[in-house]
This record gives sequence, structure tokens and C-alpha cells, in this order.
Amino acid sequence: MRAILVRSSAMDTPVHKMAKSLSQNGYNIHILEWDRLKKYKKDEVINGLYSSHRFQLSAPQGKMELAFYLPLWWLYEFYFLLKEDADIIHTCDFDTLIPAILVKLIKRIRLCYTIYDFYSDFPGRIPPLIRKMISFTEKQALEFVDVLFMVNEAMYEELKGINVKQVVFIYNTPNDYPIEKKQFIPKSTSSYLKLFYAGWLTKPRGLKYMVESIRDIDDVRLIVAGDGPDKDTLDKDLMKQGKLEYLGWIPYDEVIKRELEADVLFFFYDPSLLNGKYSSPNKLFEAMMCRKPIIASDGLFMTKIIEKENCGIIVPYGEIEPIKEAIRVLRDNPELRLTLGRNGRNAYDEHYNWTLMERRLINAYESLHR
Repeated sequence: MRAILVRSSAMDTPVHKMAKSLSQNGYNIHILEWDRLKKYKKDEVINGLYSSHRFQLSAPQGKMELAFYLPLWWLYEFYFLLKEDADIIHTCDFDTLIPAILVKLIKRIRLCYTIYDFYSDFPGRIPPLIRKMISFTEKQALEFVDVLFMVNEAMYEELKGINVKQVVFIYNTPNDYPIEKKQFIPKSTSSYLKLFYAGWLTKPRGLKYMVESIRDIDDVRLIVAGDGPDKDTLDKDLMKQGKLEYLGWIPYDEVIKRELEADVLFFFYDPSLLNGKYSSPNKLFEAMMCRKPIIASDGLFMTKIIEKENCGIIVPYGEIEPIKEAIRVLRDNPELRLTLGRNGRNAYDEHYNWTLMERRLINAYESLHR
């Protein structure tokens, strides 16, 4: 069985993780991705398992101007899927779905679809009428999908009344990495508490609140990796003081290495935005896998998991003092960090590890050719 996975960004970790799992379970996998920054080879074989073809058209990241480039991407995707042989097309998010539906109808093949984020819920100055049109179109298009993958159960609330043939929930959780026992032990003798964040640098992610919180707290250092429109707003004075370090974009394996070296991870998503409320950030599951406590904003679906598993501290979104208090508590209590980290790892092993998610993925694919 040959499947083509489609993503409008390059080297997206969840997509390549799916590709690897499917390849190792007997599927012939090819990825079509949009390399907006022209950072990668046009064609590449990844780890000898699957191949990737990139549409190399420069385009803005996370900006409204991207809409002017989408028609070119859709035309390229349609042409590519039409000429390539495949038994299954698997697209990710709304900006890949419509061309795939057309090819499905023409070639009469199976279609899988993963929703990482609802396109109509993206932050920004999008007119309400446009948002409603996007939402309506995406929901109606789901009737052509054979298997819908979602990253958590809460997102399904947005689809009430929509006819979906099969829904599978696959959390955005990492593969298990080999970890030395010494990395489980909090560094109580360390000269500072190391906070780490890797991801998209944009206002709704709330990184500025952590930057502001560490400003007048002693023995704390914040390390940031990633890219995005807000990277230039990181406080240069804190960098000069050695309290803030910016690494830029780093490979995923390096992200995991940095997380293992850190004391605390965190994420702040704006709960007033539906994409924040329903988000399923890999940072939580990476913290669980790495046995690290996490600080997170309240009002999110992921918050319920943190509370249930007792693996972190919840703070109100955008409020500096509660963040400062959480930092001080974790800085001054290495045993608490150990307990929260252990709780998270136990939850990862029992409920959230990639082996469980991989089995859901494979079972769903197998259902398409029974």
C-alpha cells in the first residue's frame, strides 16, 4: 500500500513521525511538503525509510499575506497527487484538503485527514465572514474524508452534527528517547534553575510573560529555541545579563536533548482563542517523557491532563505574579520537581506514549483496505 502524506510546511515533526511509523509497518510512504524557507533539498530519502518531495516557493510564515500564495500551493499539490500513484492520500490541516478531495473523487482512492488546528480559528485580523466561510467549508469537506485524525478529544466538540465516517485521536506525543538515570535527578546543587522553551515564537504563545517574569528573579535562566515573527522582541538586556539565551531554530533531536538538560518546561496558550483552548502542544508530552515538571496556562484542554496527572503547575494566562511564584516554588523545591516529573513519566508510560498512538494509526490505515 502506497500513501502520500501532505503538509504545508517542511520537516514537520508529527508528520515525519507518522511517516516513519507507517514505513516501519509495511507502507510505502512519500511526503509532499511546502518548503516556504527553501531550507531543504527538493527531494530526499529520510533515514532510508520514506521519501520527501518539497514544493520550494518562498512564502511568509504565520502572516495574512500567506493567502496570496495558497493558490499556487494548491495547484502544485493537485498536479502532484494527480500524477503520483497512491492508495491513500493523507492531508494535514485545511490548507492541504481541497486539492486532495478533488483527486480522491477523480482517482477513487482513500483519504485521511489530520486536524492539528482549525484554520478558521487562527489568530489575526481575519474578517468574521471569512472565518465563517472557512469553518463551513472545512466542516462540509469532512464528508469526503474516510478517516479523520484529531490530536485530542476536545477538538471534536467543534464538529457536532457533522457526518464523519471514522474519528481517531492521536496525541502529539514523542517517541521514547533513551534517558540516563542521572537525568531524572533534579540538580539541587545547580547555581540556577534552567527553563526551556522551543517552538513557534508568536504573541498568543505568551513567551513574553515568561521573559518578563524572570527579570527580577535570581538564580533563573531562560533558554529559547525556535522561529517566528516575535523572535526580534526577545529582551536583549536579559541576554547581556546571561538570564536569557536565544538559540534560533534547532533540530528536533537537539530540542529533546535541551529538554533533558532543563529543570522546567512551560507553555502559555491564550485560552480565549479556540486554537489555544483546543491545542495539543507536544511540549506537555515531551515534559512527561523527559520527567520534567511543566508550567502551563489555565483554561486549556491540556490543563486538565496536567491536573489529572499532577505533573506541573497551572497559572492564569498573562498574569506575571503567579508565574513568578511557580518559578520560585520549583526553584526552591528540587524534590517537588522530582515528584512532578515522575508523575508525568508514569502517565506517559501508561496513557500517552507513542507506541499506543502508533497502534491507533496503523489500525486506522488497516481499516481502509479490509
